[in-house]
Amino acid sequence: MRVGLIGTGRIGGNLARLLTAGGHEVLLSAAHPGGPDKLAAELGPTATAVTPLEAIEKSDVVVIAVWWQAFPAIGEEYGSALTGRIVIDPSNPLTEVNGVPTPLTVPDGLTSPQFQLRMLGDVRLVRTFGDRLAADLLADGQRGQQGGPRTEMRYWSDDPAAAAVVAPLIAGAGFTPVDGGTLQAAQNAGES
Repeated sequence: MRVGLIGTGRIGGNLARLLTAGGHEVLLSAAHPGGPDKLAAELGPTATAVTPLEAIEKSDVVVIAVWWQAFPAIGEEYGSALTGRIVIDPSNPLTEVNGVPTPLTVPDGLTSPQFQLRMLGDVRLVRTFGDRLAADLLADGQRGQQGGPRTEMRYWSDDPAAAAVVAPLIAGAGFTPVDGGTLQAAQNAGES
């Protein structure tokens, strides 16, 4: 499968490593092209640095691995291109204040992915890959890919067909996919 990533930082970069190791092609993009260029060189022929628009238009699934507060800008700039696309949201309502992760309040009594869906528009959203720190995501996924014990990776969606496309990506990344239910039931990192 071809997966487009918008954001190649801690979560996006490690997810790209797991997806390429799982046999998928990744299209890497970010606000600053130097990061995707460097990561593509590291990952080899199944990784290509592209623009965010190309990552959306040329992929089967799009991962938006940016800070939670960046979703409104992504929706504003790329909303029409994202329409109808399967989108993975690994974000959590956090920001950094003086280098310390700080929780943000999700407006209107929504869960984080419900709010992100509102920001992105008419996409087929699946919330997953956001339940652990980036280093743990990579270590847990690599252990599962190398035949070690697999940890569970929950996913939530209001679109069962989109979730059915994403579940094999979760398995290929080294995890055991677990259906967590709808976006209303979604939880953020650190919650159980």
